[in-house]
Amino acid sequence: MKSLSARGAVPACLISAAAVLALAAPGTALAKTSTQCSGVNVEGQGASTQKIIQQNFWNKQFNESSNKYACSGTQGTKAKPTVKYNSTGSGAGLKSWGIEPNEGETPNFGPTNSYLGTDEPPSATQIADLIKHESTETPESVLTIPVMQVAVAAIVNLPSGCTATSTANPGRLVFSQATLQGIYAGTIKTWGAIKDGGDSLIGTGCAGDTIQPVVRQDQSGTTHIFKRFLNLINSSSLATSKGSFTWGELSEGALNQTWPTAASTIHAEKSGGGELVALVAKTPGSVGYASLADARANAAFKEGGTGKQAFWVELENESKKGKAKFQDPSTNLESSSTASANCKKTVYSNGAVPFPPPSATEPWNEVTTKTAEKTYPLCGFSFDVSVTKYSLLPGTSTGEAETVKNYLQYVTEKKGGQILLEGNDYLGVPSAVGSISKAGAGLIGD
Repeated sequence: MKSLSARGAVPACLISAAAVLALAAPGTALAKTSTQCSGVNVEGQGASTQKIIQQNFWNKQFNESSNKYACSGTQGTKAKPTVKYNSTGSGAGLKSWGIEPNEGETPNFGPTNSYLGTDEPPSATQIADLIKHESTETPESVLTIPVMQVAVAAIVNLPSGCTATSTANPGRLVFSQATLQGIYAGTIKTWGAIKDGGDSLIGTGCAGDTIQPVVRQDQSGTTHIFKRFLNLINSSSLATSKGSFTWGELSEGALNQTWPTAASTIHAEKSGGGELVALVAKTPGSVGYASLADARANAAFKEGGTGKQAFWVELENESKKGKAKFQDPSTNLESSSTASANCKKTVYSNGAVPFPPPSATEPWNEVTTKTAEKTYPLCGFSFDVSVTKYSLLPGTSTGEAETVKNYLQYVTEKKGGQILLEGNDYLGVPSAVGSISKAGAGLIGD
């Protein structure tokens, strides 16, 4: 597992000509597929973060629209191969393809499991795990394709009978980054200890009530993004039931579901971001984290604010001259109407090497944001995982490869799937990353 060492960051809008040329690196030559829309019906699985956009928008539009990148009977062969998406969670998706930790499970390749959605991009070690299942182990054959940006919201349900306000955001609490990290590290345990931006709780006994941190039941890509961000705030080791680890180490693989002992976290009853949101919604005194889309999909968090017990908080995005500033995960704050993830000016980093990685055949697991951002700081990418040559995997077909290629080309196209993200609580990828994504989708073959 890679450590989180010194982090270099460059604006997401920059990419060198050399990096673009690297997209056509040896070993990743475009494999042949058939004519557009000549494939078979397929299903993907994985990240619950992608559930809403995949099932309600991308699948539907690819299957029914006249968009020139879709397959609704108007393009290519004029056939209608369909795509479905099963929201099983990032961890379950990776395990289904034999990517650790898969606990000896037999990988499933074929039209019922044709591509993976994940917010936890596979590391170099995990990519090697998948390559071992190929009939001929082929370097640079695994594709990690960025498909959208997500904002991870910190959601709260105040103790019973309590409301809150702050100078920075009247009617709601705000969190400093240190407070968010402290809650999940177990060093901040009572509501009265939160004093960011003039925070105060209204109600008898509220300040002394215990904070209950809620976490995902399953191995989760949202957890990966969340812990990567916490590592930027605190890179020291934390005591857990499995030993002492940094937040970065706790973000990946088998440790993804492990939390600091001092935090006394409770796990959602079922897998998925929506289940975590539901548990926070019914648990007074709790704090959780979820994608903006999952949070707004729950009625408890649509219109929180003045006089409300449940809402998402604004999070510190920078501090100037000793004064903290805060940003909302949504471009329209808390509302019953969907908007966009507030990540448009996010600057990402990629560990000790420049961002972005040069191609979709490279690992993306070190990518995170910075603690100082112009907009909301707790953002990340969600990815679709595919391969350059489906015939290397047992149980696959040329038809499967063709439909996955067509679909991911649609998803990564600016006038296709990317345009549907804005206004639906997500955000498209930056243009430099978009070039990598489109090139990656084009590498899919039989």
